[in-house]
Amino acid sequence: MKAFPTLLIVAGILFVHDSAFAMGGTGATCNPSTPNWGSCTLAPVPFADSVTKTINVPGGHWETPYEATQNNTHYILQGDVSADSVGFSVKANYVIIDLNGYTITYNQVSPGEGVAMGTYNKTYVAVRNGSLIQGAAMSEGDEYGRGNNPVGVWNSLSNWKFGSSNAHIANLYMKYGGRDVGGITWSGNNGLFEQNTVEDTYEFGTLKNRMQGSGAITGSKGTNSTGNIFRYNTIINTRKNGISTGHDAEVYGNHITIRSISTNSVGIAEYAGQNVKVHDNTIIGTGEHPIGIMTGGGDGANNWEIYNNLITVETTALGEEYGKKFLADKTKIYETNSAAGIRVTWGGDNIHFYNNEITIVTGYGKVGVYSPTGEPAFLDAGGKGMFIGAYAGEFSTYENNRISVTGDGTYTYGVTCSHSFSDGMFVLNNTITSSQYNIVIGDDYGACNNYPLFQGNILIKSGSNPKYQTIANTYNSTDRNAQARFVDNIYQNGASQETIALRPQEKGVTDVYFGSVIKNTQRYDYRLHDNTGQSTTLLREDFSPPITLNYAKPILGVEKPQDAPKIIRITSTEPLLPESPWLLTHLSTVLR
Repeated sequence: MKAFPTLLIVAGILFVHDSAFAMGGTGATCNPSTPNWGSCTLAPVPFADSVTKTINVPGGHWETPYEATQNNTHYILQGDVSADSVGFSVKANYVIIDLNGYTITYNQVSPGEGVAMGTYNKTYVAVRNGSLIQGAAMSEGDEYGRGNNPVGVWNSLSNWKFGSSNAHIANLYMKYGGRDVGGITWSGNNGLFEQNTVEDTYEFGTLKNRMQGSGAITGSKGTNSTGNIFRYNTIINTRKNGISTGHDAEVYGNHITIRSISTNSVGIAEYAGQNVKVHDNTIIGTGEHPIGIMTGGGDGANNWEIYNNLITVETTALGEEYGKKFLADKTKIYETNSAAGIRVTWGGDNIHFYNNEITIVTGYGKVGVYSPTGEPAFLDAGGKGMFIGAYAGEFSTYENNRISVTGDGTYTYGVTCSHSFSDGMFVLNNTITSSQYNIVIGDDYGACNNYPLFQGNILIKSGSNPKYQTIANTYNSTDRNAQARFVDNIYQNGASQETIALRPQEKGVTDVYFGSVIKNTQRYDYRLHDNTGQSTTLLREDFSPPITLNYAKPILGVEKPQDAPKIIRITSTEPLLPESPWLLTHLSTVLR
């Protein structure tokens, strides 16, 4: 049966969502962990034509690493391997390490990796077609997640990170569980990482350094590598981060699950990353602090295009960093980190986030775990759908996303403008559902300054929380402004332009404008303010005729992404019901 579009008609505006639109990523479909293994087609090695020699490598028990020292050579494994330390050590250019469907169980006795670089300045290395399993020694990595990785440039035997560009890591199943061990831990430019399944079995514990920590797949470990592609990988239960991108990167088709044991565990991220495209991924996160996608980093983060991602995150654990009181009294309810769909903090320029779907469920009194030990813990688990900000002079647009943040956690925020200083941050045409606050302009993390624009969003109240407010400011007692512009937003199911909690005269300036687009110009009918912090009550100032404001505006008339909801202004003298003959006649033209 054909799927028909979903219609929403409000105030003469028709919103058309195509329910057949597919989002997210399926992950790996061809490696030893997939059902069709043995019949699927392996990803071709991009530099295979330069590899002219073949060496068959016998399996068995390896007390020392097998050293791949010949250039332009295809090393083909002939049986399973039990390696006391490192499996393969690569010391040549244009090398293919072909596991040939077999398994290397490495780190059985002493520290070592499954496949590692063994010297400097080597390039064009492929690792493919088999399994790499961390062995009985289960040795630890360092605070950066390096050491004892299934595949890596860090070599435990020499204690050096060698680096290697133009890598191809593909069609592998990898499993590891040592403390602070990461998965594919690579450093180099122009790598291709595809069709891998990376499984992290470490469940309860801590990280040596939560500011660093382990990652499931990175082509940019310790450097800002460029030009890497990460596609069609499956990541299972990463304890910290999923994919670290580097610069000039593309990430798509991946399926990532997070089981966070630290603050800021992110599905896809790069601090201060530049020129990054992230699309068609699925990210499902639980644990201490799962975040779908994150960027930021002062003046460094810019040019991110993020679309068609499916993100579901939920805080289910209390961590050591914010849960030290738990050990003294395990019966109380403790506030946790708030899960987030996307986080952009400490600046971010030219961030375009569109056609994504974010779902978060919060909970007060939720039964979770204390992640260092696995003991039961009672949580006040929060969530922020879009947790965003920009520095002065930066531009970013968040449009046509579907965001649902529901539950009774203290922090249940649909969209949060926090630590933001730019009038060039635009939140446009999103559907934002929340049971507590649809939009927060300033919270305990930072102020919402310089009047970002919220335009054309559908704001929906969910449930009957008595503390519900459509628009709120939740900052604490420090100097934090609440400044924003609201234009042509639509309010449903109890959401309202009048349901507002802005906390005037709390050591910050409250100044919020409301208006409509008239002849392609934002015109404002009134503002709510506290007289630059001098009034204890919220004052209303009406403008007749409506005024314009000298702030940045989004470019009008730019073609929307193909699968974005279409917005069509219509007029009719008859009721605009879905079965209306007038409407159906016009829709047959619009949707053709």
